[in-house]
Amino acid sequence: MARRQNYYIFAPEKQKRRGPGCLVLLLSILFAAVVLGLLTNAAMNRRTDLLTDKVRVMSLDKKLENFTVLHISDMHGSEMGLNADAWRTLLYGKGFSAVAMTGDMVGRGGDYTPLVSLIKTLRGIKADVPIYLIAGDDDPAPVLSSLHGNPEVLADWVRAAQDAGAVYLDRPVRQSVGKLTVWFSPEYLYSVDVAGMQQSLTRQKEDMEARGQQYEGEGGASYRALCYRLEAITQSAEAIKTMTRDDLQIGLTHVPLLTDYVREMVEWADEKAVFTFRKLSLVLAGHFCGGQWRLPATGPVYVPELGWFPGDAGIVGMQRVTSISQYISGGLNASDFYPMPGRLFNTPSVTLLSFTARIE
Repeated sequence: MARRQNYYIFAPEKQKRRGPGCLVLLLSILFAAVVLGLLTNAAMNRRTDLLTDKVRVMSLDKKLENFTVLHISDMHGSEMGLNADAWRTLLYGKGFSAVAMTGDMVGRGGDYTPLVSLIKTLRGIKADVPIYLIAGDDDPAPVLSSLHGNPEVLADWVRAAQDAGAVYLDRPVRQSVGKLTVWFSPEYLYSVDVAGMQQSLTRQKEDMEARGQQYEGEGGASYRALCYRLEAITQSAEAIKTMTRDDLQIGLTHVPLLTDYVREMVEWADEKAVFTFRKLSLVLAGHFCGGQWRLPATGPVYVPELGWFPGDAGIVGMQRVTSISQYISGGLNASDFYPMPGRLFNTPSVTLLSFTARIE
């Protein structure tokens, strides 16, 4: 009997065996994408971006218009500090009136050679521009209060930075701009009772002297550190007395300030005081390294303190909280703070921040 013709248009056809070609093609595409991503990321990490941003202050004096701060953070002892030619090229023809380094410039490794080299390079570019430096949470302790074999109070890396021309900022420092004044201060001073701390440290010093601890090994180191802190807070109190309401105030911190904290500090600040959160125009911070691992159009992948895909708010860039601007640097290197090593799609950066009264 003759075979009937199949008239059903959806009748299944005999399946042909597929070879490994599709799988090989898919794996090849994935491999090429990974290689391309790695090459792109490597190229991004080999350069440093110079970003710019504005700090808007309504009451800014015209003579401080375009007063510019070069903000650098989180180098973590990277060899990029040794590349003087790269820094000279990056900053060629750029104007700035101060440099602020907001911590973790040395990192846990403790090698301060790149930091010293960078400070010397910056001094070579602009010899008359002050360089302000604070410690980060990954830096070695800046003040030594335990027995360490010599009478020095400041750590080697701090003293080396000072010798190279930086200002270790543990008290307010005045910078004159013509007849006007700009103050750079460690941010924590805005949240403490400076006069009360001065009295407390004085009592501790007197108590240690009464017990003769300054002549002991461990006690002597602790006593010298206490005296250093007392000197810093005493000079802070003296500096605050000279401040006026027309002065521009800039605070340096390593860990960015939380929005709720800033609002609370502004709310409770004495309206008549001069050295207060209400008078703080700019806070400079670092710490997060821009989230370290980032995805295009998505932002940080994971930040230990904030979780998965937290966005950029409070992690990198400019924030405006009440009357205060806070700029968080994306940093230059990677931190052990993250479980993910290195930087992914996150170009190292420094920023030029210019003050202005203009509203665009």
